[in-house]
Amino acid sequence: MSFANKGPISLLFATVAFVIPAANAQDRDRDWNVGLSGTDNSAEVLSQEPPEYPGARVRRGQEGWARMAYVIAPDGSATDPLIIDSSGGQAFEDMAREVTGDWRFAPLDTAVERPDNLVNIRWEIEKGRDKATSNFMRRYIRIVTHLRAEEYEEARSRVDSAHKIGGWNLYESTMLWLMTGRVEGGEGNLAGKLECYRRAHRLSEKIRLKREDRVELLEKIFELEYRFGQYAEAMGTFAQLNTFLGKSAMNEEIEALSAQLRAKLDGNEAIAAQATIYNPCDCEAGEPLWYYKPARRTFSFANLSGNVESFEARCEYHRVQGPVEAGTEWTLAPEWGSCRVFVFGDDGATFEFVEHPTDAGDDAPTAVARDDVLDSRNRGERG
Repeated sequence: MSFANKGPISLLFATVAFVIPAANAQDRDRDWNVGLSGTDNSAEVLSQEPPEYPGARVRRGQEGWARMAYVIAPDGSATDPLIIDSSGGQAFEDMAREVTGDWRFAPLDTAVERPDNLVNIRWEIEKGRDKATSNFMRRYIRIVTHLRAEEYEEARSRVDSAHKIGGWNLYESTMLWLMTGRVEGGEGNLAGKLECYRRAHRLSEKIRLKREDRVELLEKIFELEYRFGQYAEAMGTFAQLNTFLGKSAMNEEIEALSAQLRAKLDGNEAIAAQATIYNPCDCEAGEPLWYYKPARRTFSFANLSGNVESFEARCEYHRVQGPVEAGTEWTLAPEWGSCRVFVFGDDGATFEFVEHPTDAGDDAPTAVARDDVLDSRNRGERG
């Protein structure tokens, strides 16, 4: 099934068309900032300074990004940071985790914690962040050449080498994750392709991708989410497409599928999302996980393959943890508010996340819409 008839690597060529080679990273001025943007957490912020920029990474021209979940305790402290996606390497993750202990919010009016909080952290060097260096462009062209020839082993070797070398700004990292996604797809790992494409899209939030490139990327993400039965995520992706295009310009096939997805979510049949645990850091220090914003409040696990250890549901007003056991049902109480479910285990382990029909009287909010504000505002800068 394909929704964009532009060829398998048209996205790469469309994006590279407007890249302007910049000076090498070591020649850039070192003006930089670190910005935070996050979801509403119903707690007054007293102190939420962004982390420092790892000094060695500044000198190399390396930019970073991390998406982190955390919990607000009743006393207003931030606890249990969990990196759920990142790019740039372990040093940025370490900085994100460390600064969380210094954050303070107004003490909560009850003894109930606020577990469902997300923040995006972007470490950016001001000059050249939306351009590619000549060094990166040379690597980029070689990788694209291998992709065109379907030489995936060679493309994999060069992509892995580029990740290992590092020193890339966020624009270059976006391009690199797009190419990595193409390699994953060429190797038959569609779950890996989806995660790479998602990461590329999240990285590009403040980077000037052409409108048509962003639309094509969202279409490809939608296609993969639909394929894996991740209907709640697919509906969120459709909402983003609708924001860019409006219904008048929407791909008719995608629009028709979105109607089918909504019918399935509102129906009386169980729906099963195919899930693969992965390392969001792509480094040894990362914690392999899979996370999802469920559309329904009762779920279970099925078809476990590999080591799928445990889960944690972080809701607005409560969290619950437990072992992952096939067939055991868990229900998120309506008064807990919207929730996210995190599943932990070994990198590459797979399972099905089964959502069961919702009771007709349950009109409690789901988590599907809560990421709409993520990346929409900046809570702080440091330069």
